[in-house]
Amino acid sequence: MASNSFLHNGTLVDEASFTASWSNRAMRLGDGFFETIRIMEGRPHAWDAHWARIDACTRALQLERPPHMDSDFILRSIYRLLESESRSNARMRLTFYRQGDGAYLPESNRLAFIGELFPLEHNRFEVKSEGLNLGLYRDMFKQAGPLAPYKLLGNHVYIQAAIWASRHHYDDALVCNEDGQLIEATSSNLFVISEGDLLTPPLSSGCVGGVMRMKVINAALRRGIPVYEAKLSEEDLLRASEVFLSNAIQGLAWVGSFGRKRYYHKMSDALIEEVNRMHLETALEKADFS
Repeated sequence: MASNSFLHNGTLVDEASFTASWSNRAMRLGDGFFETIRIMEGRPHAWDAHWARIDACTRALQLERPPHMDSDFILRSIYRLLESESRSNARMRLTFYRQGDGAYLPESNRLAFIGELFPLEHNRFEVKSEGLNLGLYRDMFKQAGPLAPYKLLGNHVYIQAAIWASRHHYDDALVCNEDGQLIEATSSNLFVISEGDLLTPPLSSGCVGGVMRMKVINAALRRGIPVYEAKLSEEDLLRASEVFLSNAIQGLAWVGSFGRKRYYHKMSDALIEEVNRMHLETALEKADFS
């Protein structure tokens, strides 16, 4: 259930009085992008990395960000919403869109955003006791390109893959690019453990440049685990000893099965503990600095 209040361009707006115009370009054309951020113990996890992606996507979509709408402004707005809702653990969704009218050619490129909170129970990333059952979606493919690393509105490949997974009784579905490479799941990056190495598709394959993807890579390197970006096929998954998914909200989710293949989750358990440790270290450093 979403929060009772929203952020609209940094201003707190009550749910009862909040209305979205029918001409909103996010609604009419999917002209925008979104960012989801894990709030743990009152702090946005990996905010600097999230902001870097927000800033990069703003430029990639040729959106004009007002000078005041910088990282500090949005971060202060998030803290105001957290205080208003008395939340310390939550999922924060920021939806950015192009203001104004126009058809495919916009009349304005000015950036606007909406922020909302969804409560979460836990104050750390946890590995679930049961692994995911993954399917492979082949009806549509995601195209690699300059916008592929970002979370765009109206990305129908993910929507259709999620519907397909549900109808076929899978927990999630893997998505391929036009070359048939496995690049990610419907809302998560993909990792494979093979002969002790950690493998993940390169950004050039078309996967999202996930914030948690970067955290997992850094956690693995801290533990001395070799990490390689690699083009992955179905055969690579069938040869792997472990497979797991990552995103900014759940952290890591280990895969229990893919077809007839079954997997362990020893390394994913260790990596999520390392990610939690890294988050705690960062939080303590910022507390000392302040």
